[in-house]
Amino acid sequence: MTAQPTAQDDRRSSAPGRRVTDWTPTPAGGGAGCRIVDLPRITDPRGNLTFVEGGGQLPFDIARVYYLYDVPGGESRGGHAHHDLQQLIIAAAGSFDVLVDDGSGTARFHLNRSYYGLMVPRLTWRELGNFSSGSVCLVLASQRYEEDDYYRSYDDFVAARRAAEAAGEIPAPTSNR
Repeated sequence: MTAQPTAQDDRRSSAPGRRVTDWTPTPAGGGAGCRIVDLPRITDPRGNLTFVEGGGQLPFDIARVYYLYDVPGGESRGGHAHHDLQQLIIAAAGSFDVLVDDGSGTARFHLNRSYYGLMVPRLTWRELGNFSSGSVCLVLASQRYEEDDYYRSYDDFVAARRAAEAAGEIPAPTSNR
């Protein structure tokens, strides 16, 4: 006897335990230099496990881990860029949006799975918002906290980004506003 396909089968992707609706494609325009990292997922009836290792899955060693939680409805976090720091942002619980900006274009990523992370390179403006109730934003960072690494003024960020592009330190953006 052959099992009849169900509606759930139609939503399954080729990866075990994944649904097609789990995938968040990179926005048009390349995502302002950001990309989704598919993290290992070990499934088990007792609960799933995902891990992150610096220097392997990430282009940096992890120097700091922090998390945002209990963000009140309607509030946002971020609103800055970093000169050198790189980050992997993960929705450890719940969901939220990450708006990224490379000075020429923006992209919005909706994070809602704990086995996906958003890789945010240096000199990328980021704003986090639309936090669901009970969400936890886990951030793995390439450096310890250094206030001097922050650009809290958008205009200062754009000037620094343009200087780094002109010096060939980072690629020029490929998208337009």
